[in-house]
Amino acid sequence: MPKTKTKKKTGTSRVRPRWTKEEVSLLKRLYRTHSNAEIAQILGRKVSSVVFKGHRLGLAKGARRLKEMGRENIRRRWEPLKQKAAKKAAAPKKAAASKKRSAK
Repeated sequence: MPKTKTKKKTGTSRVRPRWTKEEVSLLKRLYRTHSNAEIAQILGRKVSSVVFKGHRLGLAKGARRLKEMGRENIRRRWEPLKQKAAKKAAAPKKAAASKKRSAK
């Protein structure tokens, strides 16, 4: 009977570290009041890992934290736009001022 060739996996597979009891208890304690990015940094894990484990454990953010997250997201989205608009508004003033100087 001829042997069939099996395809070897060529991708790099990473072994994901298991969650320790201490990490899980810390996650449970911090999840309601801290951002996922903060928790990930504290635990030395990826944000997606924190989100997934929180979901698997049935954890939820507190109402106060959800409001803060909403404000943070709005600020993160609108601040760059405000700065960009301020630069555009300042650019014509600078051009007009340089034209006045060159006219003298």
